[in-house]
Order: sequence, then structure tokens, then C-alpha cells
Amino acid sequence: MNRFSLTDKTLRLLAAQVNLNGTFHHSCSFKNTNLPLIFVLQVERGSSHTLFTIVTGDEKHSLTVSDTNKYKHQVLADFIESIANGRIDTAESATPRVHAESVDCGQLLDTYQQEQLNQLVRQGGSLKLDIGLDEAVSLAVHRTQSRKGITAILVAGDSNPRTQCFTTYGDDQHSFNRLLQSLDHLVASATPAALAA
Repeated sequence: MNRFSLTDKTLRLLAAQVNLNGTFHHSCSFKNTNLPLIFVLQVERGSSHTLFTIVTGDEKHSLTVSDTNKYKHQVLADFIESIANGRIDTAESATPRVHAESVDCGQLLDTYQQEQLNQLVRQGGSLKLDIGLDEAVSLAVHRTQSRKGITAILVAGDSNPRTQCFTTYGDDQHSFNRLLQSLDHLVASATPAALAA
């Protein structure tokens, strides 16, 4: 099953909108699909809580969050993702949102993406990964000929790209770990605004 998750741009919008009263229209794409989610967000702030109403198509979902919760926008984002993933009717709880501060190499990529990265290290080539930034991360890996290892180029974004390039020597596992570490650093450097939100 494809797990839909909101982009950083939408998360930043939600972070601002949870502190306002009003109705907001959203047409956002998910990180790992081209399908848009069109919904209306209604925010009603009370004295001790905030009521969020999500209207999408003929569905209407409501969520009340205490004003003492400083991560209201993340709770709301989890709720919207649960709606998009069809988990609201089954009462299956949303997986907790990973805070960018605590992302380590094992949590940055899902199992399928890790396997793609392993194959890239073993065979070389190029790959685009959608790992939660507004734009995909492009990777190019060249297997070194003189010694066992790889030369890698990582680029995050197209409009204002951040780039990393390195060569490492060692077995495939060492090269994979080094590539994950570099990818983690690239994501951290490319998302200062998302970390602040």
C-alpha cells in the first residue's frame, strides 16, 4: 500500500494556519505520488482547544486539539494523512510523525528505498528519491575501478539545489552506510525552515 504523506510546504502552511481562525483551501500533492488532495480546512479556536474540520469531496472529518499541545500542526498533518490513507474509518491510528531532529539513517528511508539504495551501491547508476523534501533528491553513484568503493553525487532540489559529492573506499556495506550518512546531512541542510516549524 502506498503511504501518502504531506510535503514540507504544506506542513509549513498548516503550522501557520493552526494559529488562525478561518477557512483555508488546500490543493496539495503528496510526497510520494502525483495525485493531489483537495480539501478545505476550517479552524475554530476556542479558549482552551482548537477545532479542525477537514472537508474533502463529500466527506467531513473533525478533530479537536488542546491549545497546550505545541505540535498542533503535526497532529493535524497526521490526521489529514490518515484521511488520505483511508485509516479514519478503520480507526487505525496514524504512525507517529518522525521529528526531523531525531531522524537517523535507518528512519530516513523506508524499506523499499533502502533496497533501491543498496542496489545503487552494488551496481552504480542514478536514482531519484522522494524523502520528504519539496523536491526529490537525485543520486548518481559510480563504482570505482582502482579500489572497491563508490563516487557519489547527491542533489536536493532543482530551483535552489544543494549538492554533495564524495568518494569512499571499502565494501558495499561501508559504502551504503556512508551514502546514508551523506543523504541524512543533505536533508538536514536542505530543511532548516521545516525544522523550525
